[in-house]
Amino acid sequence: MSDKINTVSKTVEIEEDRAADLDQALAVAGVGIYNIKYCLVLALFLIAPIIETVGYSFVLPAAICDLNMTTSQRGFVSSIPYIGIVLTAFPWGYFVDTKGRKWVLIYSSLMSGVLSVVSGFMPDLITFALFKFLTSLCIGCPAAVPYTYIGEIVPGKYKDLILSVTNSMQILGSALVPLFAWAILPLDFRVDFGSYIFRPWRLLTMVYGLLFILAPCILAFGPESPKYLVSQGRYDEALQVLRTIYTGNTKKSPDDYPIKRLAVPPDQIKKTTFVKSLKEQSWPLLKPPYLKWMCLNGFLLFGVCSVLNGLYMWVPDILNRVLTGGGEGKTACQVILDRLEELTPEDAPCVDTIESVTFVINSVANVSCAAIAIVVSSTVKIIGKKLLLNLIFAIIGIFSILINFITQDMVFAVLLSSLPLMGLAIGPINAYAVDIFPTNLRGMAVSLSMMVGRMGSIFGTNVAGVLINAVCEVTFYFFGGLLLLCSLLSLLLPGTKKSDPEKSVKEITTRL
Repeated sequence: MSDKINTVSKTVEIEEDRAADLDQALAVAGVGIYNIKYCLVLALFLIAPIIETVGYSFVLPAAICDLNMTTSQRGFVSSIPYIGIVLTAFPWGYFVDTKGRKWVLIYSSLMSGVLSVVSGFMPDLITFALFKFLTSLCIGCPAAVPYTYIGEIVPGKYKDLILSVTNSMQILGSALVPLFAWAILPLDFRVDFGSYIFRPWRLLTMVYGLLFILAPCILAFGPESPKYLVSQGRYDEALQVLRTIYTGNTKKSPDDYPIKRLAVPPDQIKKTTFVKSLKEQSWPLLKPPYLKWMCLNGFLLFGVCSVLNGLYMWVPDILNRVLTGGGEGKTACQVILDRLEELTPEDAPCVDTIESVTFVINSVANVSCAAIAIVVSSTVKIIGKKLLLNLIFAIIGIFSILINFITQDMVFAVLLSSLPLMGLAIGPINAYAVDIFPTNLRGMAVSLSMMVGRMGSIFGTNVAGVLINAVCEVTFYFFGGLLLLCSLLSLLLPGTKKSDPEKSVKEITTRL
């Protein structure tokens, strides 16, 4: 005998004992205001590292005189966040898989925020870089874990769509970077603290770190990942979280939640040492059948981050030089070469001013990219995440190459400012990670993939800084070619499978 259970989004036929596996239980809990609310909160965690890292592109040009930075030093400091993320990928992956998504994410974000704010008070380049490095050791968690977290609190049917839309919000977050800079950097104040002068760029540094503190304060009231709880054998707690999600979405009593038991075979949870546990979580990812997917996901993220966090770090500087260079009828690289030939005398005063046109173009471009990203990401259910990835890599790769041929300033600005759209690729790539890897390895898999991606950020930041002055045109050919290669490799990703957790004894049919 069986009962039929109606929900807002599903009809479920189950056994009389009303048991279900976790995917079915999430499907019954549905999607509603509760899921969306906490997906937005988790999006704040993803936006915070973007603001922190992209913020360097405005903070460092404004701080170049106070901190006595050379161009090479600026490139190195810009890559510090990604160095820290790479170094801590394993530990954060371990902690979120063994200690839980929620509180590890909260504590790491709070530490990031505090250290980022304190860095604004550092008097010289060494101490500033040191505190930024300490910040970078903490931001690896909020920069990657929310993707896993989001994928585990929504039904599989909506996972790709929600991850893509949430990911597009990162681009909207990056639009805050030039807006904050535009509001703060033109301010004219100087506060003498003795060992250093507190100027607007220091205030901007502190403002960029505040979101790390705001997001944990909200998530403290949110749920732990039910999939994590199940992986730890804490089935009753997982069921309680599912009841809470169901109640938040339907406004019904938790007692009305039709699933009364999670039909998951109990796993034996063994207490192991950190090193042994780390090996148990990482070793399966480094051998078949997961190795090929780790390599593919890692390389695709390497390509994304080398442009999104590497080349893009120099966009405000490039725009500032080209749009104020008076090079009518010349390509961007020709203008940059002309300005390099106008060498400034060594005794000339240091200039750390960013022209207002740079703020305007960056702000408009980022808001426009965010709007485009939200529209495009909402179509992922129609075109599929594989095709979406392929198109993003191909289009931005072609745009990068075309920069070498464009002589109109505004067209150049549009092409260069389209680079933030690469952020659209991160969500689908991580959605594949959630699909491919099992729950107990998923946090580690995402962290390791993002680690490889951040290596691309380090690579892109330093390579672009060297090439842009030495062989400018090679810069755009190289990064454009890398993206086109990623476009081809993305075809190797598995096709989208329609998840069917409703099979076996139970049957779930869509009613939307």
